[in-house]
Amino acid sequence: MPASKKTATSAKKKSQSTQATAQGGFSMADRELMDDMLTSQKHITGVYNTYSCECVNPRLKADFLNLWRENQNLQSSVFTQMQERGWYAPQKAQQKMVTQTKTKFQGIQSQLPQ
Repeated sequence: MPASKKTATSAKKKSQSTQATAQGGFSMADRELMDDMLTSQKHITGVYNTYSCECVNPRLKADFLNLWRENQNLQSSVFTQMQERGWYAPQKAQQKMVTQTKTKFQGIQSQLPQ
């Protein structure tokens, strides 16, 4: 196929993909973007959590906690959207694993000073 025809075909496919997205359809790029957003939000939430825990200035700590809360809400929204579209389906924990984890942390808790 000549290069000019390949370019025209590629442009047509890109145009169709853009039209589908504009009409409410979702493309693979949408899924990849949302996956990246979710991963970023998880990371940022962890950073804000660390900063707020280690912050000495009360006003700055409150600001970090507000940023953390806003980020948690955004992360939750992205997570929900991905689940609704079938793009994110965490595995359900088996009861055996839930029980093991609960027992583990109850053991750790019992060792902490009262």
